Amino acid sequence: MSRKPAVSVVIPTHNRRRLLLRTLTSVLNQEAVRQQVVVVDDGGVDGTADEVRRMELENVHLLRHQRSKGVAAARNAGLALADTPWVAFVDDDDVWAPGKLRAQLASLDENSDARWSAVGACTVDQQLRILSLDRPPLPQDVAARLLESNAIPGGGSGVLVDTPLAKEVGGFDESLSITADWDFYLRLSRESPLAVVDDFLMAYYTHSDSMFHDPAGLMRELLYMEDKHQGADGLEPLRLDYSFWSVDLAWMAHRLGDRRTAGILLRQGVRQAGVLPVVLLVGRRGLGKLGRTIRPTRPPEAPAWLALYA
Repeated sequence: MSRKPAVSVVIPTHNRRRLLLRTLTSVLNQEAVRQQVVVVDDGGVDGTADEVRRMELENVHLLRHQRSKGVAAARNAGLALADTPWVAFVDDDDVWAPGKLRAQLASLDENSDARWSAVGACTVDQQLRILSLDRPPLPQDVAARLLESNAIPGGGSGVLVDTPLAKEVGGFDESLSITADWDFYLRLSRESPLAVVDDFLMAYYTHSDSMFHDPAGLMRELLYMEDKHQGADGLEPLRLDYSFWSVDLAWMAHRLGDRRTAGILLRQGVRQAGVLPVVLLVGRRGLGKLGRTIRPTRPPEAPAWLALYA
């Protein structure tokens, strides 16, 4: 194996020192792939930067923002430092299987036209118990599916991207936070085919302080994305199903105890999509979300590698 790093791994973090250390361990445990790691401490005050410095890890570099600039800006700061052929991103609460990067590089070798790769993801709770298993989209479907929702599993933690391509498409839109990864993947899909590893090689941790527990903020970002991708330059516009999104986000707000926001989101859905689609979806809310998600009646068996971090 060459001593020159092949992959830059960018880890944005903000006040999650304990979780970051678990994430960083999973990155450093990657098999047969030489990496350089950039931890971007985005204005945290919990001692994360001091802890990373104290570890004195080879090929782990720390970049600190004195004030928080947001996750998209933190990812872009790490991307700007990447000088390897490939770049990967992982959020500070997610975990990789030891063979993730190796499998993705192999998939890219087998698909020479592809300049980015995705894997399947396990959605987990605080105890790393499996909540759902999410497969990556079929390569021929990814561009169309990204016009409707974020079809790439694992939030901002599952892809490996050709570094020049990541920079050519402009990195992450710093006007976004919750949907910044979706917007990035949509732009990647317009420039390159996707190489897929149909295996669950990362764990996506869902918890109460994750960005997706801001339903009103997510709706604002969806409206921004719709305006941004409205079909300029002959490209296909987004096809957002506002009945689905308004009901899904209203359910999330209600679960968080914010009935006022739930009502606002439902009314917004009615304005965008009409009364009937919203009413029908409210009645069928228990049927689950869009996408190729496996939601069995009993918890699925966790991949063996997940036990490394339990």
